[in-house]
Parts: sequence; structure tokens; C-alpha cells
Amino acid sequence: MVNVRLPSDFPIALGAALSPQNIVQTSTPLTITQQAHVDIEVTSQELALDIMEFEDLILKPAINNLAGRVASDVATLFNSAAAISANTSGSGISTTLSTPNTATWAGAKAQLIQNSAPAGELLAVLDPISMARAQQQLQGLFNPTGRVSDMFDDGAVRGPALGISKWFEDQTVPAFTTGAVTVLPTINGAGQTGNVINITGGTGTFTPGDIITLPGCYAVNRVTKQTLLNLQQFSVTAATGSAITVYPAVTPISGSPNTVPFATVSASPTTGQAVGVVLGSSQGYRKNMVLHPRAITLATVDLPIFNKGVVDAARENFDGISMRCLQTYYPQTDQLIMRIDVLYGWAALRPEWMAVVPDVQ
Repeated sequence: MVNVRLPSDFPIALGAALSPQNIVQTSTPLTITQQAHVDIEVTSQELALDIMEFEDLILKPAINNLAGRVASDVATLFNSAAAISANTSGSGISTTLSTPNTATWAGAKAQLIQNSAPAGELLAVLDPISMARAQQQLQGLFNPTGRVSDMFDDGAVRGPALGISKWFEDQTVPAFTTGAVTVLPTINGAGQTGNVINITGGTGTFTPGDIITLPGCYAVNRVTKQTLLNLQQFSVTAATGSAITVYPAVTPISGSPNTVPFATVSASPTTGQAVGVVLGSSQGYRKNMVLHPRAITLATVDLPIFNKGVVDAARENFDGISMRCLQTYYPQTDQLIMRIDVLYGWAALRPEWMAVVPDVQ
């Protein structure tokens, strides 16, 4: 396991007097323990007679599925996203979801900038059906003739558009269903801070990946620490009937100027008031994402190459992903056994730099 260190946050002092402060750093653990592999067996007869195009018919599909498994694991990090931009009607547990429109995509970009994500580097990752819908909605926004032609030819948005540099279509975008909460719980206790918030009452339980708001917790500008007009959004990471664990931590500002590093909200949640939900109860949707590349990370390590007991062995690194291939021969059955392995780990480094753009199922 390695700990990925994140940038520090420095409160501002005013006036001529020196006010030294300790450097406060945070880190995110990254555990590289997942080993995925594809195992293939072919006989000498198949190699000699049937498999005429081994690379196209065997190797490429195997590696594609292996890469898909890695991608689907990384896509689970979408449940860590700490912001959501949704096209909705109604409110509370009765909120209904509609297909994203231009305002929804632009809103996701605005939320990330509000959370200090660097502008000009944002990416969008869409489910194929959502991409088809986005292409229809956004094609009229592109003024350059060449770009409109590309959209017509590809049937997809490529960007840049709406402040998002690149748009990607990916079948590993996960589907998600919000928690079956039919009566919203209330905050149990004043002055709560941190990641765990005590609640009481309510019916049903939030699902990890739900996006909620807490009463009285307004967002703050991550640079100036000024209170904003919208409530801070939180991602639920765990939930029971008496407590919810959220990201980011509830860290209220204090003083003017603020003296608290990594402050996230204007104040602690108001006791006795109901928790808010962005989407309704048991709402299913495609979890499309707008994010900054440094919001998440994938790491692989080089697996060892063995010289004994194998016919052939190779290891390649492409775009930072290390993959190993081993081959061995079984004379008892006249088979060549091949395995292709990846050892990897993944983590969300800055969930506040990820914004969900939900699309109806």
C-alpha cells in the first residue's frame, strides 16, 4: 500500500503581524492488490489448422475483456463523486429525473470549478445511450463546420464543448439506484463535524454513492473560504439507521478571515432538521461523469518474468499499464496454456473534482 499525498491548504492572515502556521497535509491510501487475468488454452491442432488469425481472433478479444475489467473497477470510483448536476422536477424523495440537457452539463463543469478543479482540463465519460442523447442535444452548439461534420459522422460528442475539453463514450459507465429512503431522517445533535454525522428517525437507508445535503451546511469557496449560496453536496460512503458517513468531511469555517485548513462548509448541520437528497427514493440512472483527470488514479506494477517452467514470457507497459504474458506447454494433452495478467489498484484522490450527470434508465 502507498499513501498518495494531496496538496496542502493555507488559511490567509491579514495585516503586518507574522502568523506562522503548521503545514497540514492529507493523503489517500492506494492498495495494489487486485490481480486480473485471462487464461487461454489451445492445442497444436488448433494452432496448425483453425486459428489462422491468432491476434485478431484470440489475443485482441482477451486483452479487450481484461482491460474492460480494469476499467469497470475504476468506474466504481464514480460512486465517490461528491457533486451531482441533475435535470430534475419535484423535490425530496419525490424528485424525478430527466435526460441531461446543456444546462446540466454546464452545471457539472461549474460545480467542479467551484470546488477549485483546474479549468480547461475537464473530461466527460458517458454511457453509450447517454452519448447518443448528448450528441443530438449538443450538435447545434458547435459552430465550426468541421466539428459538426465529425459529430454527424461519429454519432458522438468529441469536444471541446460547454467548458469540457474531451468527451468519451464508455460501456463500463455504471448504473446506479439511489437508496430506498421514504422518510428523510433528521440531524441528531448540534455542532457535529467530521465524516460521521448522527441522524435519527427516517424510513429506509441511504446507499453508498447517494448524493445528499445537510441542513445549514452551505458550500464555501475552496480558495477564499467565502460562503456560497448553495448547500454543500456530500457523497454517502456508508449509512446505518443512526449515522451516515460522508465525503467531504463537515469542516466549518471559523473566523474572518478563516483560520481552518480544508474548510468545506459554512457551519455544522442544523440539529432537528431533515437531511436533503438531490434525487428521489429508489431512482435508477446511468452514472455519467464530468471530472478532472487528477480526481482518480490507477496504478499497476510489473509482475515478475519467469524463465523456468515456461515456453515464453513477456511484459509490456502501455500508457502506464503493465501487462504480463506467460506461456507454458503441456505435452500430456498437447496444449499451449497462456495467461495474461495485470496487478493493479485504484483510488479516488479528489472526489470533489468529480460531478455526476445522471441519465434516466
